[in-house]
Amino acid sequence: MKTKIVFLGGYLGAGKTTLAYHVARALSKQGKSVSVVMNDQGNVLVDTQFMKNAGVDVREVVGACFCTKFDEFVKSARSLVAFGKPDVIIAEPIGTSTSLMASVINPMKTLYKDEFQVSPLFVVVDGPRALEDAGRQENLGFGPKKMISVHQMHEAEVIVISKVDLLSEERRAAVVREVGRQVPDAEIIEFSSIDQRNVSSILEIIDSDRETAKQAPEVDQRIFSMEKAAMGWYSASCRISSGAGKIDTYDLLMGMMKEIAKRFRTDDIAHVKIFLNSPNASVKISLVEDSIQVDDLRGGRCFEGVAELVLNSRVRSPPEPLRSSIEAVMDGAFAKAGIEVVERKVACFIPKPDSPKFVSS
Repeated sequence: MKTKIVFLGGYLGAGKTTLAYHVARALSKQGKSVSVVMNDQGNVLVDTQFMKNAGVDVREVVGACFCTKFDEFVKSARSLVAFGKPDVIIAEPIGTSTSLMASVINPMKTLYKDEFQVSPLFVVVDGPRALEDAGRQENLGFGPKKMISVHQMHEAEVIVISKVDLLSEERRAAVVREVGRQVPDAEIIEFSSIDQRNVSSILEIIDSDRETAKQAPEVDQRIFSMEKAAMGWYSASCRISSGAGKIDTYDLLMGMMKEIAKRFRTDDIAHVKIFLNSPNASVKISLVEDSIQVDDLRGGRCFEGVAELVLNSRVRSPPEPLRSSIEAVMDGAFAKAGIEVVERKVACFIPKPDSPKFVSS
């Protein structure tokens, strides 16, 4: 029996992980077993830690996109099948992926057709930013910023417009019209993690026998090189101690996010994520441009003793200024709260260009 695999593409901060979590939970309620494969540039991922904390069976492919590490991705998927036998595998690629259809999905459905059934490609579009992003470039061409999100929409077979609860009815309708005009061959589903809007519509597609069928758009991938090269990656994994007192996790992380937002231009902040986990409290907070959102809050509001904190960020900045800015924020927040840093591991760099194993459409 084939294992169904569902790819959830989309730009940085669009809400892919949030959607993956809610879809996994809804499928589990139907009695199906679900696993997730995460993907990003760093070695310690906020989203992986969040999924594990939520009880989701998760693997990760780190250090490069699925397209570059295709063999590792297949190995992860096969490992999940061998040990957990999931009914569905949800695969979430890097938010800057620009060759998902040609370099990952098409090889999966041709080379491994006896093992996996690949569902139509879902691409998550950030509802509050959709009109701005769609208006940047109606026709793909050379440009300095945010070409990637437009291209990702054109790859989609199903577009999930996220965060629609943040939109007025007028703006929501305008987003749906514009996205539909730009990608007329894609099905559009509106989604909100707050009220679980249209999760059932997403499940219907996953539960069906529908398979990916769209041809990969013919695009010169070099047009995205400037945009990708401009975005630095900073990641920190910290073991912290509250000392003798209690620490308000919400105040700590919210204060850090507000300070990070002050240190960079709004348009330069692609995504910053912080996850703090302790035996009695956990919280995940995200920053996209100037918007801060609490993605998850579990247990009590405060922690005492030892906790694990992971921060991932993708910002248009050279590595060293990015590192010094974020570490100044972290160190200031820890000192103010009386937190001791027991251990800290850091990675900061400009990711290498993609080197897909497969490039044909």
